[in-house]
Amino acid sequence: MKKSSPFAWLAAICLLFSWLPSCGTNDDDDDSVGDDDDTETNDDAADDDAADDDNADDDDADDDNDTHLPQLDLQSIVPVEAGASVGAEVTLTGDGFTEGLLVFVGNQPAESVNVHTSTQATAFFPPIALAERGLKDVRVEQGEQSAILTSAFEYYFDEDPIVFVHGFVLNDGEWIVMMDRFRDLGYPDEALWAVSFSSSLQSSRVNARDELAPYIDGVLSATGVEKVDIVAHSMGGLSTRLWIKFYGGADKVRDYVSLSGTHHGTATSCLVTWLGDGAAETCPVYADEDESVNNVQWDLNGDPDLPDVDETPFGVEDGGEIYWNALRTDADMIDVPANTCCLNQSSRGDCSDPINVEVHGIGHIEMAFDPQVFELTRDLVRAHNINRP
Repeated sequence: MKKSSPFAWLAAICLLFSWLPSCGTNDDDDDSVGDDDDTETNDDAADDDAADDDNADDDDADDDNDTHLPQLDLQSIVPVEAGASVGAEVTLTGDGFTEGLLVFVGNQPAESVNVHTSTQATAFFPPIALAERGLKDVRVEQGEQSAILTSAFEYYFDEDPIVFVHGFVLNDGEWIVMMDRFRDLGYPDEALWAVSFSSSLQSSRVNARDELAPYIDGVLSATGVEKVDIVAHSMGGLSTRLWIKFYGGADKVRDYVSLSGTHHGTATSCLVTWLGDGAAETCPVYADEDESVNNVQWDLNGDPDLPDVDETPFGVEDGGEIYWNALRTDADMIDVPANTCCLNQSSRGDCSDPINVEVHGIGHIEMAFDPQVFELTRDLVRAHNINRP
């Protein structure tokens, strides 16, 4: 009998026991394991794809935002100027305007901003100090964007010129301190005028008619305005009132301020009537018609015991255009008694009209350069102007 090969026996044994792992390969198990690996790989790949898609979407969104965010632009503003004392509402045109738009004139933010469309908005530019007037940049901001128009808006001086009128035995030099304070405030030289009468001893009527009237006409011509503010001291109160009432000043004054004006005379003048008509016209205090030299007190005040004459003609309270004010001091040793400086007196010494303001402890002469009096005068003459009637 032919002897069998060992390899044949081995093959037979493997055939019988093919279920043993060492003798064969379990395709099902391999496939299962392989399928799991493939699934995990596919899932990871899917997650990676989803993440990539999300990132791509975010990038696309950012790109879309960058693409569609309107570019902020400022093209024009109207009007291009306004008075420093009042400010102005301004219309802005441009692009990219949305709610939250910020507007600046110089370094000052607008008081209010209203966006009407993406290309139009309005803003209110506030008043500024007179000393800061001039050309200003206009800037808009929206988020991180900004746009600017250089020197696009101008604040101009919009107050009335002031004419200072000196008193008895004085001249325009008494106003140096007060005029310098107005300059510091922002008044230009062309808005500050001080008349100097050829004689401070002559009649207030002569001063009013022959000197003050042509002087103020010259101021109006030089400045191109229609009205001035008057600040008058002592006997200057009489010459200015005569000019307003009788010599053409009725429609040329907006604000009137007298400082210790000798409106109803003073007892001290009776000591020096020999100096001239200026002193004689203010003696006696509350002169009757037959006592009134050159009819100055009588024409301006009427009967001192009867409220028969309007002491503030053409005043706003009567439908006119003049704002009258009279400051007096309780320390006045020149206008005696001090209550003679009040206006609109219904009886002797009556200072009840609100246009009369009393200050304390300031001498008669000091009224022209005291800082407190300056502040009161400043506020009164600036209370009204052509833009702020």
